[in-house]
Amino acid sequence: MLLIDFYRELLHTSDETLLQKVSEASQIISLKTGELAIKSGTVPTHICFLLHGVLRGVASNANGKDITDCIVFRTGSPAMPDSDFTQPASITLEALEYTELVAIPVEKVQELLAEYPDLMEVYRRFLLWSVALHRDLKIALYQYTAAQRYEWFLRQYPGLIDRIPHKYIASLLNMTPVTLSNVRKNSRKPVCAVPPQDATE
Repeated sequence: MLLIDFYRELLHTSDETLLQKVSEASQIISLKTGELAIKSGTVPTHICFLLHGVLRGVASNANGKDITDCIVFRTGSPAMPDSDFTQPASITLEALEYTELVAIPVEKVQELLAEYPDLMEVYRRFLLWSVALHRDLKIALYQYTAAQRYEWFLRQYPGLIDRIPHKYIASLLNMTPVTLSNVRKNSRKPVCAVPPQDATE
């Protein structure tokens, strides 16, 4: 996919001048499995969007144990640790498979925001999308049973169950890998039909 086509779809604009400027200022960053897009505590130098692959956001709990804060897998999704890209990252972003990101320098983004005020609407849209995603995750974590969380994951992250290590999915869903394994086994068990009663009875 050409970058100009990627941005045309991402930004929902027909302004060819803007698309040309954004495309020329961007580059594609490749990450191998396990490589970091950004490390917690560092200030982002680029605004990144997922071209293809999978990233997980990694945070630490009170005991210093890594937990999966989020998973990014849809093409065009912002691959950023926080909505405020001027602050140090609150989480680490790690590639879970070969991943490519479209990256544009923060300075260029700030220039374009000043030159094209309509881009603020794009930023607002991404912000609302991120808030809704984390809200839905919190609802699942606090209100659903383990089985319901697993079914929610299958709906919200189609195909990922067969692509990434299950320990990260378990971490995202706030359950142990053993619990996730048991839930998966139970979800695959066929439901036994009630046998028909003998007509002679």
